Amino acid sequence: MSSKQRNKARSRSAKAGLPPGALILIGKQREEEVSIELIEFSEGDVHEAAVDDINGLHLCTGPGCVSWVNVNGIHDPEVIRKLGEVFGIHALVLEDVLNTDHRPKVEFFEDHVFFTMKMMWFGDDDVLEAEQVSIVFGDHYVLSFQERKGDLFEPTRERIRQNTGVVRKKGADFLVYRLIDIVVDNYFTIMERFDEKLDDLEERITADNEGDHIAEIQAVKREMLRLRRSLLPLREAVSALEKGVSGLVLKNNQKYFKDVYDHLVQLSDSLESNREVLGMLMDLYLANMSNRMNNVMKVLTIVSTIFIPLTFIAGIYGMNFEHMPELGWRNGYFITLGVMAALAAMMLVFFRRKRWL
Repeated sequence: MSSKQRNKARSRSAKAGLPPGALILIGKQREEEVSIELIEFSEGDVHEAAVDDINGLHLCTGPGCVSWVNVNGIHDPEVIRKLGEVFGIHALVLEDVLNTDHRPKVEFFEDHVFFTMKMMWFGDDDVLEAEQVSIVFGDHYVLSFQERKGDLFEPTRERIRQNTGVVRKKGADFLVYRLIDIVVDNYFTIMERFDEKLDDLEERITADNEGDHIAEIQAVKREMLRLRRSLLPLREAVSALEKGVSGLVLKNNQKYFKDVYDHLVQLSDSLESNREVLGMLMDLYLANMSNRMNNVMKVLTIVSTIFIPLTFIAGIYGMNFEHMPELGWRNGYFITLGVMAALAAMMLVFFRRKRWL
């Protein structure tokens, strides 16, 4: 997120002191207009339209009929309030819909269920991005709230239009399963991208001992923590649906939520494995840094060791005593330099044979 976008994001502090159920957007402030799409379908019929007047929204109630209302944009609290009035949604649910900083969860009410999760993907700059998707469903309707237009749900819409699969033969809870399943399946794509990033980091760290990879390691670590904060609560929420806590999830459809739960367990295991690999890469990088420092210290130590006897000789003949016989030698200066050079050469040969160089 750029600094300009961060400045447009409203934090939780904006709700300080307000009563429960206050409808204030927590998240990015957007300029585009909120759009609402309606798809009504049953096994034998489908109707699709854009919703311009929320007050005139009439949902089908016939046997096997489901109304799917998808809201693109939650930055207009008035639109969310009107939808809550039409569908009889609790004010606390509407408050959570407008809070894009919320952790994934599920809440059960007498005549509807509220479910929220994070839709995640890698953006153009290869940075992990997230968008909150909230779902409210009852006997014959499903409301999905997204932060912006454009999503992963178009294949499901196409299945409904073409009457492929079993979406039109099942109830509202099965449609909710399909929406959750699409988001969870996309997590596998994210996990594969993490695998690629870790493999690339490992190759470069191993091949380039001189490189500085700490910033990349920390960036991947932050992205993994962000994914973990979304993945683990989502697993708990799907588990509650799978156990049939609400009568709105039919017994015949519970097995589908169990399948999603199994996928989330697999994703959690993969995420933990990748976190361990990332820790190993950090250790490998630190080991390379330590070896680099040791090599530098070894060279400095050898240089210091060679110059210790040379410094000793230079110190002896630099004392300037009056009765030093070598001071009177005609070639004493050159002899001393020769002895010092020979001594340095002998030490270098010794270090080479010991493989210290």
